[in-house]
Amino acid sequence: MKEWWSFLFPPSSACWFCGTPMQARLFAPPEKRFCPVCLEALQPIREPICQVCGRGFDKAPSADVCFDCVRIAEEERVMNRSPVAYTQQVAAWVRLFKYRGKEGLATPMGRWMAEVARVHYARENISLVTFVPLHEERLIQRGFNQAEKLADEVGRRLRLPVCPLLVRNKDTAYQSKRTREERLSALGGSVILADGAWKRQLANQVVLIVDDVYTTGATVRECAKPLRQAGVKKVCSVTFAR
Repeated sequence: MKEWWSFLFPPSSACWFCGTPMQARLFAPPEKRFCPVCLEALQPIREPICQVCGRGFDKAPSADVCFDCVRIAEEERVMNRSPVAYTQQVAAWVRLFKYRGKEGLATPMGRWMAEVARVHYARENISLVTFVPLHEERLIQRGFNQAEKLADEVGRRLRLPVCPLLVRNKDTAYQSKRTREERLSALGGSVILADGAWKRQLANQVVLIVDDVYTTGATVRECAKPLRQAGVKKVCSVTFAR
């Protein structure tokens, strides 16, 4: 009996990000899985939020859609949710994950993203998980697609199949240093449906797109276009940071 109780309620755990020993129950929510230092740096997004992109509002808004999303046609919008704001510390963690070989960060990041998706998309009946593709040249340089790593963890946690439905047919270079207008121009027509995706019978499916960071939303909207053309019923996204 004692061994069973210790398994369910271990006396101590470790911070998901830095590994600092701490008290944490087995079924504790994600925010209880980080030490106080990391949690403060992470800045979890809480209500009220934009009902489209998931950005947190500093104060109670006069509308439920932020200024950026109002400018996007309703038929082009993709609902996004993210657990944390894109702070300097989060940006540093994302760089470690993408460029410094810290692939293990996909586990805590993906876990939290899965919980956010579980809560916010409970009524959407998501049937497939996919991810933002990398161009072949970028994939060779980096060695892995960070969005795919996150999608694998999200799919595992949500018990949903993860399918490579999309292909990037041109290298759009790094988007992080571009203006909004430059992003929109560069991304146009850069994502197409993968050759084998038609075999998935996408009509009437609800697809969740996974990526690491949501900035302007141009990337997930570009990914949504071929999916909608293939008959997907609804497209939504989850990213680690917004």
